[in-house]
Amino acid sequence: MRPLKNNFLAAAFAALLMSAPAMAEDSPKLSARMEDERIVVMIGDQEFTSYLFGEQHKYPFFHPVTGPASGKTLTTWDQEPFPHHSSLYISLDRVRSESVRHANYWQPRDNLSTGQVFSRKPEIVSQDDGKVVLRDETEWIVPASGVHQLSDTRVVTITAPKPGIRLMDFRFDLKAEKDLVFGQTGHSFFSARMRPEIAVGCRRLGADWADLGTGTVIDSLGGRNEEGTRERAADWAAAFGTLDGHVEGLAIIQHSSNPMYPAKWFMRDYGFMSPTPFAFDGNTPIKGGETLTFRYRVVVFTGDPEEADIAGWREDFESGADDHED
Repeated sequence: MRPLKNNFLAAAFAALLMSAPAMAEDSPKLSARMEDERIVVMIGDQEFTSYLFGEQHKYPFFHPVTGPASGKTLTTWDQEPFPHHSSLYISLDRVRSESVRHANYWQPRDNLSTGQVFSRKPEIVSQDDGKVVLRDETEWIVPASGVHQLSDTRVVTITAPKPGIRLMDFRFDLKAEKDLVFGQTGHSFFSARMRPEIAVGCRRLGADWADLGTGTVIDSLGGRNEEGTRERAADWAAAFGTLDGHVEGLAIIQHSSNPMYPAKWFMRDYGFMSPTPFAFDGNTPIKGGETLTFRYRVVVFTGDPEEADIAGWREDFESGADDHED
């Protein structure tokens, strides 16, 4: 009986090996390529996002950021009102140093002289083991005066751990090149601008914006929409709505190791969302040579935030685990 058993096990093992490639092909492959002045990230044969870093832009940013079900971008670029909100990005609009009273790296988008974030070393670090890792080094310069105020190194790890979920894990090491003050402002730093169809709507901007979209915003504290989430110190917030018959959304999670954690949120029903560490509590000084490290997770999801388990992805982010357990 022993030879028969061994033959059976050998046959079963061979069958498993033959089936493994087919199973792997069912899982979307992540890949990236450098293309002109952007890095394109693919999930399967679909563009998930691109990192745009050309010097014609005020700052580097990610666009599109496509939903898992619709295949359409959930964020918008060059969208009225306030077209300087470019999809998914990091920027600041009130930076002061000894010789510069007000550097603005956020707006106006067509006036680069007030401040510009220059990409110096965009690269694809890896695209193996089911993830894409991107890296860039930037310089924050006021072109009008040539003053170099800040530098940052940014690393972004992109994964698709399960159907209906895309993760973008960001790390920013932000270094002051001289003594600076980040001024109190209505909005700042890591931000997303959602497309109109999944925005909430905004009556104060007029009739055309009153019933703008199908969207809802919620945060980890249970607040809803701009009225219930603005200036609240929540761990995470998510915007979601219906696009082409699919419920999809985007959540931003802030890591507890961030300076000034938990940052309060700047929210607008027209589709803007940002955890804003420099916005509400007065001016923030930073010494030359000092480095601040910020980490954020973006979850692009199908369904609502409860179905997508945003709270679970937050715990996963805090633990540093590579995989999320059901």
